[in-house]
Amino acid sequence: MHCPSCNILVEDKFKEVQGVREVKADFRDQHAEISYKGYLDKDALNSKIQQYGYKVVDSASQLDLNAPFLKRLAEPTLIAVIFLIAFFFFQELKILPSFDASVGLSLTVVFILGLVASVSTCMATSGALFLSTIGKLNSKQLSFKENLLPGLSFNIGRVLSYGFFGLIFGFLGKSIVQNFQLGAFFMGFLALFMIVIGLDMARIVSLAKLFNFGFTKSLFRRLEGKLIKNPKKTAFSLGAITYLLPCGFTQAVQLYAIGLADPWKSSLVMMIFALGTTPALLAIGTASSFTKSPFYTLFSKAMGVLVLIVGISYATNSLALYGINFDLTKTLSSDIKNVSLKNGVQEATMTVDEYGYSPSSFTVKKDVPVSWVVKGKNVFGCQGSLQAPVIGLRTTLSSGENVFTFTPKEKGLITFSCSMGMFRGNFLVI
Repeated sequence: MHCPSCNILVEDKFKEVQGVREVKADFRDQHAEISYKGYLDKDALNSKIQQYGYKVVDSASQLDLNAPFLKRLAEPTLIAVIFLIAFFFFQELKILPSFDASVGLSLTVVFILGLVASVSTCMATSGALFLSTIGKLNSKQLSFKENLLPGLSFNIGRVLSYGFFGLIFGFLGKSIVQNFQLGAFFMGFLALFMIVIGLDMARIVSLAKLFNFGFTKSLFRRLEGKLIKNPKKTAFSLGAITYLLPCGFTQAVQLYAIGLADPWKSSLVMMIFALGTTPALLAIGTASSFTKSPFYTLFSKAMGVLVLIVGISYATNSLALYGINFDLTKTLSSDIKNVSLKNGVQEATMTVDEYGYSPSSFTVKKDVPVSWVVKGKNVFGCQGSLQAPVIGLRTTLSSGENVFTFTPKEKGLITFSCSMGMFRGNFLVI
């Protein structure tokens, strides 16, 4: 178990076993305490939870996180190496477009995260809720339409609630990044939690005892208790409240959505993630069998490594805001021919849109004035804030042309970025 959603599912399923009076599950200690009357069969307990990827073990030594640290580290490291080799290989073959790691996850990757989350031990709670409510309707003599509609309503409720909360958190992120100092701190905070969640998902370490993500658990329980009485009529609402289920996958995407600092992008990302969870929830039996396959653990760890990579990338974004730049790929050449000299002034033109800065690197000469023309095409998100600490520039861009002038006095790099470091560039002064 690795999040409060595991507690909910294990408690609910164990209570279905005959003789069980009370269950207190604790994902932090990997234990479930059961009060029962009569005889309690371990096989009966396992039969209730194994389809969701859990198992009652004889001793703590059988848990993944009790294995030697180097052994836990080896598999995710190999996965990361394979990711990098595949990435450079496909880029060399021109199969993949140019990619800036600082920008983060694509919508395709977010959808895949949703697919994985829908069959994970965390998101299995949504499946268990679905089976225990809407799923029970299938046993009744109802028509195909009457069986299908509650399932669709459940998933539509999920998608729309994820989109709604994504919009709210997008506005939160946007308001934060408008303060440059707070934006830098916030990016560091997001990076830390993305790394924590990635390490946990990859099963390298478990930091559950240090961080409590279960603050929505009690709220979910109360709402579930009120809605579960008539699942046919409340299917939409039952799906909507699954947003409150604490889950590592969901929290990783939530943090990423906040970091976008764009309400509409944030909403879209959360809806795409929820759409990714839909196929498995509509075919919950097939999804459950996947959690028992040997490929599931590797697949889950691979997604953890991906979240960890994005977290590290967020960390470099945060450091870049303080002038510590690890992105050397665009700073090694002085042959960039995108600056023209007009009337003794070096003119550099850059476009800002939803994809970032284009071009993002310029080469200029020392002691010659620079006119930096920034054309704002899409300045609604994080990219709408521009800062270059070396030249004392911190501003909010407007649509159309924004012109900034400065004279470089020393050789070296003048870096610039958005207020969260997600989009970066530089002037190489020669």
